[in-house]
Formats: sequence, C-alpha cells, structure tokens
Amino acid sequence: MVRMMTTALALACFAGASNAAITALHDRNTSVNVNDSGTLAGMTDFVVDGVDNLFLQGFWFRTAGMNNEANVGTLPLTGISAIDTNPFIDARVDTLALQYSGAGFTIEPTWTVRGGANGSGTGDVLETIVIRNTSTSGAPLAISFFQYSDFDLNGSVTDDSVEILGPLFNTARQTDGQASLSETVVTPQPTRWQVDSFPNMVNMLNDGVVDNLSNNAGPIGPGDLTWAFQWDFVIPAGGSVSINKDKRVVVPTPGVMSLLALAPLTLCRRRR
Repeated sequence: MVRMMTTALALACFAGASNAAITALHDRNTSVNVNDSGTLAGMTDFVVDGVDNLFLQGFWFRTAGMNNEANVGTLPLTGISAIDTNPFIDARVDTLALQYSGAGFTIEPTWTVRGGANGSGTGDVLETIVIRNTSTSGAPLAISFFQYSDFDLNGSVTDDSVEILGPLFNTARQTDGQASLSETVVTPQPTRWQVDSFPNMVNMLNDGVVDNLSNNAGPIGPGDLTWAFQWDFVIPAGGSVSINKDKRVVVPTPGVMSLLALAPLTLCRRRR
C-alpha cells in the first residue's frame, strides 16, 4: 500500500525503494508483503481476513563509526530464500529469509506467517533476525539495531493507541477498538524503546545524525502512532546474535464487514 507522507523528509525516504522487489507470503487467512530493498525496506502489508493492518515495519542499523542510522535495505542483498514450511495445511509460500551484507557483518531477517482459520480474525508473524560478525581482522562488531513499526489496525490511521509494557519493556501493545496487536521480543530484551506519533521516529531514523530511542513507553493515543525497539550489541569476531519476536493481530470479524462498507472513506484516510 502507498500513503502520502506528511513531511518532505518522509517523502524523500521513498526515493531509494523504486527498484525494490516485493515477496508475498501467505498462510490460510493471513498474507504479508515484504519489500527487500531501499530506504524503507521491510514488511509493508499484514492482511488478516481481508483487512490490511500495516504500513511499514522496517529495520535500521548503525555500526561504530557511522554518523547516522540506515535501513538494512540500503545494504547489498546477498541472499534470498522463500519457501513453504507447512505444505499440508497451506501449499503457498509462507517463509522468507534475506541476507544483507555490510563491511564485516551480515544481517539476516526471516519472516514466517501463521494464519488462522478463515473468518477467525487472527494472524501471526514470527520473526528472527541474526546479526553475524564476519570480520577477518578479529575485531569485535559494535552495532545498534532498530525495529520501527507503523501499524494501522483495522485499516484506519488516526484512532490507534499504543504502549510498551513494563517491567521488561519487551512487548508492544496497540489497539483500535476491538482490534489489537501484540508483539513480544522473546530474546534478547531491548536496550531501548519508544512510542511516538507519525512521522517523528521515521524522520529521526533518516535524519543523517546519530539517534537513540527515548524510552518513552506510553501509553499514548488515540492517534496516528508508531513504536520501535533498539538493541545495542558488541559481537566478537566470528560470533552472532539472534533476535526472536512474535507478533499477533486480532481483527474481530464484525469489524471486517463494517470496513468493507466504509472502504472508500477508509482508503481516503489511509493514503498519507
């Protein structure tokens, strides 16, 4: 989906994504699109029973010596694998693994879609991100890694609420009426976190200077809201770290029917 951004900086972010490839993943009632290249690479759609709940979930990084954060889609894409992992339930492709290669490191995200029964209004995406230190000099890798999320539950923009739940601050919870999203970082616990109004954080991640998340856990809303996690690692030569997450969307069936009736109005509101 495409929506018009509200600032010149955010509009400029789309310029690097023009040559990106989109991979579609499906499982029962749930489908996901992943854009693999550009300055706004990431998961761009999360559709459950016909309702798209996502504008963008993307990954940014910063290594020692960098003067800014960068989206992983700006790195060379050196590996891709798209497979079906549950052929006896749904024969479509449901898992995508990508490998991005930098100077002395790789970042390897994997998405697996697990849908519910048709009409159930539930869908899951399991994610793993492996960061490897491939340096041949024996030097450790100092890297900060960011996950930025811009969900629009029930396909609408300005009526969501969001918070990062303590005391571990490893779970984000977003709601829109009876629709809800939860994402839990299984391991490791984030270093920092932030909830904010669109487009503050995506602008911050693309502003050309070093930034860290503010630890504002909310709750905030209703509004057009985003949230993010940050991890700070020092990885020894030849070592790796793995970030493991699970996100679940629940969109009650009655909401699906009302959205179909209001589709023209909803589309006008979503395109920003």
